[in-house]
Amino acid sequence: MTSGLHSQLPKALVAIFALALASASFDVAHADDAKPGFFKKLFGGGGKTETPPPAPEPEKKPAAKPKPEPEKTATKKPASSKPPRVIITTTGGKKVEIGKKTAPAKTVAKTETPKPKEEPIKDVTKSTAKDNEAPMKGEFKEDDDDKTVSTEKSKAVEVLPANGGWEIVKIGGRDYVTAESIRNFYNPVYGFTTFRTQGTHFWLGSSKLILKAQIGSQEMLINNIKFILSFPVVEYNGKVLFSRLDLCKLIDPVLYPSHIQNAEFFDTIVVDAGHGGHDAGARGIYGYEKDFALKMAMSVRAALMQRGFKVILTRANDTFITLGGRVAIANQTPKSIFLSFHFNSGGAAATGIETWALTPQSAAATISRGGGYNVNGVTGNKQDSANIALATAVHASVISRFKFVDRGIKRAQWSVLSGCKRPGILFEGGFVTNGAECQLVASETYRQQVSAAIGDAVLNYRKALESAMVKR
Repeated sequence: MTSGLHSQLPKALVAIFALALASASFDVAHADDAKPGFFKKLFGGGGKTETPPPAPEPEKKPAAKPKPEPEKTATKKPASSKPPRVIITTTGGKKVEIGKKTAPAKTVAKTETPKPKEEPIKDVTKSTAKDNEAPMKGEFKEDDDDKTVSTEKSKAVEVLPANGGWEIVKIGGRDYVTAESIRNFYNPVYGFTTFRTQGTHFWLGSSKLILKAQIGSQEMLINNIKFILSFPVVEYNGKVLFSRLDLCKLIDPVLYPSHIQNAEFFDTIVVDAGHGGHDAGARGIYGYEKDFALKMAMSVRAALMQRGFKVILTRANDTFITLGGRVAIANQTPKSIFLSFHFNSGGAAATGIETWALTPQSAAATISRGGGYNVNGVTGNKQDSANIALATAVHASVISRFKFVDRGIKRAQWSVLSGCKRPGILFEGGFVTNGAECQLVASETYRQQVSAAIGDAVLNYRKALESAMVKR
């Protein structure tokens, strides 16, 4: 790592995620406005945490910066076209109007940090023999192996020589990095005071960031925001290991967005309202997904324009647009990013918010219908780092402001993401098949509040990547 990382925190990160500690209960109440939140303090909610007492750690020299780069339908007839009255309560139990304005989130000026040496962007639309070659000395290349991960110690295990200070362990043909390596590298930025394993649970924490994971699980929490990893966390010889691909395609872009290599300046947002025309999408308690998606898109459009962005809609009325047509609009719009809006369907008890980013090459989708295993890579994988950073910015901003169930930031090869040449995500704004949640979805004030959170997230996402954009 360069000496500049020792001196100052990269404040460009401050603008990317609203990661105040968010409750996992569904009340759709505003988060505590008195809480400092992530906009004011990097990855800090200001509240108490459940992190165990820190154990004394010997001071270690940080390692060098790695090279991170390597629709749905449901059936349920609407009961009514007019939603009932929506009652909103604060975390303290007081009734308030959901449309009540709150003070805008403050952005913090960035401090530029030295950009690490990284490899040229690989054409992920093709697979070559070179993809499986060992990395050159000093490089840190993502694991392109397509073998199924295994946590069994009976599988072949090889501890590789340190690569730029990173401890690498190969299990069953797949590369993993030790949690100690991650701690040591990011320590100058975050100042970790907690590094603890208790049973199958692992904590890495400081006053700025708390990362929690569990051995054998693909779920990871960063300041109580849920991420779904591509591969489970494993353990070998008492060491907690994260897949090398997850380090490159998730952890590093989230913790170091100012170093995303292929970041490009944008001033336009392509807003995509899912479904339309004969494609009604999910049938909810109070209406159809296609109608709610269009109303949300229009609300997000207004919020983005208020923040100085240009906005292009893939559809402005009840019109059917093919998936390829939506992608074409995004790809033909210069200096843009892509946001696709949908609403979920499931059982009556299903609830919560989830955000989707494209599955990285050599990883599988989070769900079976999400495109399966991405063997050779697709067009959208050229934006992997920007995709996950954008997904994190939007998801965390919404989750931190409202007490939604956090279903996580997930991976899939949705058609609108696979072919997109711009950074893009798909946002699921709630379950229309859940009575209480569809009641909110049908509320204009709810949509305006969520749209405001999304508008702030996009603004701050751009702020966080600004130094990388300028360099490019």
